[in-house]
Amino acid sequence: MEIEKVSNPRQLSSTLKGSLYYLFQFISAGTINPFLYLYIAEQGISGKQIGVLSSMVPLALLLFSTTFSSIADVRGWRVRFLQISLILAAIFTFLLKFPETFGQFLVILLALAIVRSPGGSIAESLIARTAQREKLNFGGMRLWGSFGFAISAMLFGAIWEKTGFKTMFLVASVLMIPQIWIAGKFDEGTTNTKAERGSFRAIFKSKGLILLLSAVFLSGISNSLSMTYDGIFVRSLGGSNFLIGVMIAFSAFSELPAMYFSQKVAKIIRKPNTILLAYAFTTVAYIGYLLVETPNLLPIFSVSKGLGYGLNLTMSVVLLTELTPNEWSAASQSLMTISWMGLAPLVAGPLGGVILDAFGIRAVYGLGLAAVMVAAIIIFRASRRRDLA
Repeated sequence: MEIEKVSNPRQLSSTLKGSLYYLFQFISAGTINPFLYLYIAEQGISGKQIGVLSSMVPLALLLFSTTFSSIADVRGWRVRFLQISLILAAIFTFLLKFPETFGQFLVILLALAIVRSPGGSIAESLIARTAQREKLNFGGMRLWGSFGFAISAMLFGAIWEKTGFKTMFLVASVLMIPQIWIAGKFDEGTTNTKAERGSFRAIFKSKGLILLLSAVFLSGISNSLSMTYDGIFVRSLGGSNFLIGVMIAFSAFSELPAMYFSQKVAKIIRKPNTILLAYAFTTVAYIGYLLVETPNLLPIFSVSKGLGYGLNLTMSVVLLTELTPNEWSAASQSLMTISWMGLAPLVAGPLGGVILDAFGIRAVYGLGLAAVMVAAIIIFRASRRRDLA
């Protein structure tokens, strides 16, 4: 009963921790992620080699994320693993300043991808489980990540334009330090003894989980295609690099209200229908991309895409949290991370390239539209059967 009496201060503290963690995570990401492969290309690395380098993150997620996350769950080392992941990621990010050859970049990027592979899943699980336990607005915390990324990408894009990229790696690494400190303040969550803990394989008996992960994978293909080919599409219509930045900003800022109000929307129309609403926004964006002839109209459709992304991401995390046991929280979250950021990019990148060469850039968005529509069918049928209830 005493714990209940002090719940309000703890809720505020948990909300602040989650919000600050996402804010600094994406501020750091915004300093480097939009510019990393541009920097690498400036070092004389070929497009084909950059394609290999860009596959390191999804490959590492696929191979290592669930294994490391499962160990963290079993040992009760979620917070410890997260902090170690962040410390090593900061070190390897800084070291990216020094390579000059493809082989050197490959070694450091592979190491960085491996040490980072469990971090996102563990952090997401800790924050989402706390939000579930304390009845907090997960989307209200996650939106600070989108805000931080948009501001950071625009601000540091202008700075790197003036100064060059050499200080980028130091800045990105230093901005990870607040994350390390905040991660140490997270609640560890549930850790059961071996006798009490169910088998991790048992979670796959949940039909709802399998259907949700399938939809996440398909919508991840749609998202990956957009992230990879939006710049090429803008330039094909005669748009500028500035317009590409405007599209990113419009999309990121439109995620904020979607994330904040996602749970309020879900209370009205149910969580699966909120995901379907997200897919509807994404569908509008892709239809717009297929039909538009004037590049200056593209930011309008970026807003629709951002609304879809914000609703989809937050509600998928919330549903996955409800469908999986607390003792396997990090490992369960890693399955979503693998589906969205591991398998989906590995499929979308090469397949999109083949379609681009064979049929043109608009056909790539046709594939993205088809993927999200199949995902919608899966969620609709699962909702009708109450598999996601």
